[in-house]
Amino acid sequence: MCEVSVCCITYNQEAFLAQAIESVLLQQTAFDVELIIGEDYSTDNTLQIALDYQMRYPDRIRVLLPEHNQGVMKNLMATMDACSGTYIAFLEGDDYWTDPHKLQRQVEALRAHPECTLCAHDAQVLSEDGTSHNYLFSNQFRHVLPLTEGIITQDKLVAHHWFIPSASMLFVRAALTLPLPAWFAGVHSGDYTLQLLATRTGSIYYIPHAMSVYRRHATSLTHSTHRSLTQNQNRIFENQQHQAMMPKRYSRFFESYLEHLYFEKSELKGAEGNTLAQLYYYARAVSVNRERLGFHVSRLINRFLKK
Repeated sequence: MCEVSVCCITYNQEAFLAQAIESVLLQQTAFDVELIIGEDYSTDNTLQIALDYQMRYPDRIRVLLPEHNQGVMKNLMATMDACSGTYIAFLEGDDYWTDPHKLQRQVEALRAHPECTLCAHDAQVLSEDGTSHNYLFSNQFRHVLPLTEGIITQDKLVAHHWFIPSASMLFVRAALTLPLPAWFAGVHSGDYTLQLLATRTGSIYYIPHAMSVYRRHATSLTHSTHRSLTQNQNRIFENQQHQAMMPKRYSRFFESYLEHLYFEKSELKGAEGNTLAQLYYYARAVSVNRERLGFHVSRLINRFLKK
């Protein structure tokens, strides 16, 4: 068993995968590192790139070869399950690491803080569509992320939702209790779900130093499914699973998010011209939380009277 397994999932990323792999190979560590590549039956040259690297580094790289396209979450589940290390680092095939001491620094941090089950750090955001300049990931979350090294609790993770770049994550493998649950295949945000699973038994140690690049481009998941009905339904399902596995003290956060998701679904149905479905999901939204039901009813009455 090696100390760190790198879980790298990829699909049709021939333009990016080599850079991701090279950033793993450049890591300088006092322990063994294995790279597990979950290649999800790509239709471009991604598979050949992965196999070429496996041939060159057979003792360090292993490529998983499914018989058909599994989809992002099932691919992630299979790749995670193939990782044998004490720690598991996460790296999607279109991101890459920039600091050769990243893994060493993170492992040392988790060893020094056994109360933590996940280590994360800052990242540089690289936008390749020309719509924005490069910037630090943390710039979007200054109200959440600490300016100095320190611990982030699960309370903050639940209250503020997603604020950790995926390529920064290093998990204590035991905290994830692999294999991942079957319902994981239906979630929208695999990285956030992994964060919640890991922090059931520990906290997050955060390093405010950019050691990876989070690449934003037209074919990434966040761009390709933005505000679609499929995304919305996956988020609703995901939210329900998160609420079921988390302590009841967090219910208000999940209810608030579910209210938002039902309002979004109402709008999307309305945009389709499906008025009945629009009204149905509006009613679902206003009835999620009984404490807010009065607020929604009064708002509707005031809107009606103004007409």
